[in-house]
Amino acid sequence: MIAAIPVPKQDVRVGAPINAATTRGYDIILSMQFERVEDFKAYLAHPKHLELLKRYGPPLLREMISYQVDGTAPKSRL
Repeated sequence: MIAAIPVPKQDVRVGAPINAATTRGYDIILSMQFERVEDFKAYLAHPKHLELLKRYGPPLLREMISYQVDGTAPKSRL
Protein backbone atom coordinates (compact mmCIF):
# COMPACT_ATOMS: atom_id res chain seq x y z
CA MET A 1 0.00 0.00 0.00
CA ILE A 2 2.93 2.34 0.64
CA ALA A 3 4.01 1.89 -2.98
CA ALA A 4 0.62 3.24 -4.09
CA ILE A 5 1.42 6.66 -2.62
CA PRO A 6 2.88 8.63 -5.55
CA VAL A 7 5.67 10.39 -3.65
CA PRO A 8 9.35 9.72 -4.45
CA LYS A 9 10.90 7.52 -1.76
CA GLN A 10 14.58 6.54 -1.92
CA ASP A 11 14.46 3.64 0.49
CA VAL A 12 11.68 1.76 2.33
CA ARG A 13 12.54 -0.99 4.81
CA VAL A 14 10.48 -3.04 7.27
CA GLY A 15 11.94 -5.52 9.70
CA ALA A 16 12.31 -6.96 13.16
CA PRO A 17 15.14 -6.02 15.52
CA ILE A 18 18.21 -8.23 15.65
CA ASN A 19 18.28 -8.02 19.45
CA ALA A 20 14.80 -7.49 20.94
CA ALA A 21 16.34 -6.95 24.39
CA THR A 22 17.59 -3.53 23.28
CA THR A 23 14.30 -2.18 21.88
CA ARG A 24 12.28 -1.48 25.06
CA GLY A 25 9.50 -3.72 23.77
CA TYR A 26 9.28 -2.50 20.18
CA ASP A 27 9.20 -5.38 17.73
CA ILE A 28 9.09 -3.86 14.23
CA ILE A 29 10.57 -0.91 12.35
CA LEU A 30 9.40 0.90 9.25
CA SER A 31 12.11 3.14 7.83
CA MET A 32 11.57 5.46 4.86
CA GLN A 33 13.99 7.88 3.24
CA PHE A 34 12.88 10.86 1.16
CA GLU A 35 15.01 13.07 -1.07
CA ARG A 36 13.30 16.30 -0.01
CA VAL A 37 11.38 17.53 3.03
CA GLU A 38 8.56 18.52 0.65
CA ASP A 39 8.24 14.88 -0.47
CA PHE A 40 8.01 13.75 3.16
CA LYS A 41 5.31 16.34 3.90
CA ALA A 42 3.37 15.29 0.79
CA TYR A 43 3.57 11.66 1.95
CA LEU A 44 2.25 12.55 5.42
CA ALA A 45 -0.74 14.42 3.96
CA HIS A 46 -1.59 11.87 1.25
CA PRO A 47 -5.03 10.22 1.70
CA LYS A 48 -3.57 6.70 1.34
CA HIS A 49 -1.10 7.41 4.16
CA LEU A 50 -3.94 8.65 6.35
CA GLU A 51 -5.85 5.47 5.47
CA LEU A 52 -2.84 3.38 6.57
CA LEU A 53 -2.76 5.19 9.91
CA LYS A 54 -6.45 4.50 10.48
CA ARG A 55 -6.06 0.86 9.53
CA TYR A 56 -2.78 -0.02 11.28
CA GLY A 57 -2.31 2.73 13.85
CA PRO A 58 -3.89 2.95 17.30
CA PRO A 59 -5.60 1.01 18.78
CA LEU A 60 -4.00 -1.85 16.80
CA LEU A 61 -0.59 -0.53 17.84
CA ARG A 62 -0.50 -0.05 21.58
CA GLU A 63 2.51 2.22 21.38
CA MET A 64 4.47 3.81 18.57
CA ILE A 65 7.49 6.08 18.22
CA SER A 66 7.74 8.34 15.21
CA TYR A 67 10.58 10.72 14.49
CA GLN A 68 12.25 12.43 11.58
CA VAL A 69 15.97 12.69 10.96
CA ASP A 70 17.73 15.22 8.76
CA GLY A 71 20.21 13.06 6.90
CA THR A 72 21.92 15.90 5.05
CA ALA A 73 24.73 16.26 7.58
CA PRO A 74 28.16 14.88 6.58
CA LYS A 75 28.79 11.26 7.53
CA SER A 76 30.38 10.68 10.90
CA ARG A 77 33.68 8.86 11.42
CA LEU A 78 32.33 6.75 14.31
